[in-house]
Amino acid sequence: MLETRLNKDGTWYADAFMKSGSNARALIDPNNLHPTGTWYSFALVYDGHDMTYYIDGKEEMTAEIAFAALGPGSTSIGVRQNLVHWYKGAIRTIRFTPRALQPAELLRP
Repeated sequence: MLETRLNKDGTWYADAFMKSGSNARALIDPNNLHPTGTWYSFALVYDGHDMTYYIDGKEEMTAEIAFAALGPGSTSIGVRQNLVHWYKGAIRTIRFTPRALQPAELLRP
């Protein structure tokens, strides 16, 4: 899951979450602030050992998690699966790849 958390002062911070069976990990730091009103690239990469999220190709947080390949399921874009926390913005591009990308390969705004 990738979410943006909006502050009243016109800044936002990222929230990345992965869950596989009983393994779960959240990467969130309200001190990693970004101003609103501009395009950003928000990427989550899993390399088979660590999950890392990047903003505009720059690593913000990383952590280890055991994660099994996903089977059939659902995808939700712009809102959580339980239909709360609707995204209020524009999404230009979404990309899924079968391998972990290096920071230089990530999309840029």
